[in-house]
Amino acid sequence: MPPAAPGNVYQPSVGGPPLQPAVSPRPATFPGAAPPAAPSQPLGGDLPPANQLNTCEGTRILAHVGSEVILEGDVSGPVNDFLEANKDRILADQIEMMREALIKKNLKNLIQNKLIYLDAKEKIPSEGWSQVEKQLEKLFDDEEIDKMMKRAGVTSRRELEYKLQKMGSSVERERRSFCERQLAGEWIHMQLKRDNEVTPDQMIAYYRQHPEEFTTPARAKWEELMVRLDKYPNSDAAYAALARMGNQVLAGATFADVARAGSDGATAPNGGVWGWTAKSALVSQEIDAALFDPRLPVGQLSPIIKEPNGYHIIRVTSREARKVMPFLEAQGQIREKRDKIAKQRFEKQVQEYLAKLEARTPVSTIFDGQKDAEQQLSSRPELRRY
Repeated sequence: MPPAAPGNVYQPSVGGPPLQPAVSPRPATFPGAAPPAAPSQPLGGDLPPANQLNTCEGTRILAHVGSEVILEGDVSGPVNDFLEANKDRILADQIEMMREALIKKNLKNLIQNKLIYLDAKEKIPSEGWSQVEKQLEKLFDDEEIDKMMKRAGVTSRRELEYKLQKMGSSVERERRSFCERQLAGEWIHMQLKRDNEVTPDQMIAYYRQHPEEFTTPARAKWEELMVRLDKYPNSDAAYAALARMGNQVLAGATFADVARAGSDGATAPNGGVWGWTAKSALVSQEIDAALFDPRLPVGQLSPIIKEPNGYHIIRVTSREARKVMPFLEAQGQIREKRDKIAKQRFEKQVQEYLAKLEARTPVSTIFDGQKDAEQQLSSRPELRRY
């Protein structure tokens, strides 16, 4: 099995929306320039040996997936990168809470990637498995590691190792993570059939399941004369003022001139004119009902309509009934949605496949029973995402 193309990886999301094809959880990336060297250890050539760095960091077990474990170091790279990129937006006393939330969010993706990886490992013959691993490791060494060095702003693999370990990761950990992601991404596409063809039956089903996409609600254009109760001594005075305006229009005055001269409506400066208004779009149920009442002909003044804040007279200038596009006309639009339909169908297959894997493979995390991490991040839209 040839290795998947870099970046063409599926990232499942436990308990979230349908699975989306996405770029895989990227290896640890970096804010830009290389970090300043320690005074006694310049980065140019006198780096400390990797085995002298703190190799215990990142060894906390976050999850068990079957016989495999996921360590904190498997997610610490992108998490630390995110925190570094947003350090000016996060209060000091919120750093650890944010770190934990990010770890939980990334852990979901890693768990499902691990499930797919284990399924592939179980089904691929041992001799084939060894070949696949070698191919993926070669892909990492030939291509991915150079990209990582460029992102990190370093010129040697030794510098990269040093920088990754400073962030809680390592080249070996990134190699293993890369291979698992690539294999999981290709394996899930091998297990599931993605068919972009949309049959007539599927188009009919889509048409019936999404009636709002092929329906234009009833709508009307109209004009308004209005008086506000708080501008008159009492309701009778307000009613009389509006009645005078209505009588002026009935006597031949133009609606627009009367509205500009005396109406308190929001569109009075524009002659009381309202544009196309869809049925049920107005807050006022009384005006909405009058707009679409067949007993009020187009071009005729309505009776005075009472509302809590005042009185209204409306005149419908144009009215269109609700329209439903026939299926034969809708087919063209549905064909344009072919990719959307195929994607939805494939997402359903993915969810069913993952559900089977989860049912047969025990999974536990140190966060079981805690609040969903994504809820903690959703209130911070100003943070720069991965």
